[in-house]
Amino acid sequence: MSSLILRIRPLGDQSILAVLCLCSLQVLVAAGNLRAEHTHLDELYERLVQQGKEAEETGNWDRAIGSFEEALRLKPKSGFLQTKVAALYFNRKDYQRTLDYCNGALASDPRNPDAAKLAGKAAYALNKFDVAIRYFEKAIAARSTDAELHYGLGMALYASRDARRALDELYRARLYNGKDIEVLYMIGKIHWEMCQQAWEEMVRVDPNSFRVKQMVAEKDVSSNLFPEAIAKYEAIIKADPHAPGFHDALGKVYLHVGKLAQAEEAFRAELKLDPHSFTSYYGLADISFQRQDFAVALEDVTRSIQEKPDFGDAYVLLGRIEWHLGDRQKAVETLEHATGLSPSDASLYYMLAHFYEVLGKPDSAAKAIKTYQDLKGEQEKEYDAGRQ
Repeated sequence: MSSLILRIRPLGDQSILAVLCLCSLQVLVAAGNLRAEHTHLDELYERLVQQGKEAEETGNWDRAIGSFEEALRLKPKSGFLQTKVAALYFNRKDYQRTLDYCNGALASDPRNPDAAKLAGKAAYALNKFDVAIRYFEKAIAARSTDAELHYGLGMALYASRDARRALDELYRARLYNGKDIEVLYMIGKIHWEMCQQAWEEMVRVDPNSFRVKQMVAEKDVSSNLFPEAIAKYEAIIKADPHAPGFHDALGKVYLHVGKLAQAEEAFRAELKLDPHSFTSYYGLADISFQRQDFAVALEDVTRSIQEKPDFGDAYVLLGRIEWHLGDRQKAVETLEHATGLSPSDASLYYMLAHFYEVLGKPDSAAKAIKTYQDLKGEQEKEYDAGRQ
């Protein structure tokens, strides 16, 4: 342009001004055309995104993917759209494409937790567990309180045979969602597998150890094989009468099968070895309660609570004892305190409902019954889920 100006300088200032205006006009027209083109592309992008959303809402995934992918050609760095398309491919079980689009979204925004979460789930589905772990850890770094992320990481770690770290993540998942049955199942499953491994190793190391016999006795109790459990505990005590804990365990089994005299003897033997055994004091209190010797029962259950002030079962028994001794208001207060220590004990609320009715408190009774029914319902759901 400078050479043009030099050539036309002899024509005068007015000619120069005319040429400058002409050049400026051309620049303005070009800029206007560019803005119009951008506006058109923005409108087309928004229209394609809207079409994709509408198709997604009606379950037409093919059309939704087509619209979103066409919009991505206009704005290829849109992390939002890449995550959208990734989610649709995940729903169609096309996990590799899910990963591809998630990687695109993460390239645009490395802290995109939704894309990292989807990528982790897709990698897990493809059995790429090490890859899944990295994605889940990336997502957790941006969204640390997401229970599903901790569950996903726990599952990937478990699949990678890192059971200890898996448990850490599953417990974190339970912290943020304590009612997720899948989380609870996996915690129990991993603990059970670790127990099995430890027990098998115990048998290999020393099959005649009293700990091996104890393990078998505890299995017998859990399987309701009470005579077998009694025989094994008695064998352990005969071999080592001064070993702590086994008289108490034997007493509990005797108490469960209704052999009160034998149970009392076992609990008293335990207290000679361990005068602070709160469970043995509780066992003696339970025996006295069943014999309707409420004064002695009160003495023993009080000692149990003194040894362990947060022992919920002891407060339940104390409340029952106080009720039979005639101090009904105090009994209710004791049971109310027990609900804070054993909030998931459905039978406790059923008992409270009965006591409230007797005391003429129908509203409190109705509330207690409602809690009882809710807890029973949750327990039945967990039982049914465990059977599936």
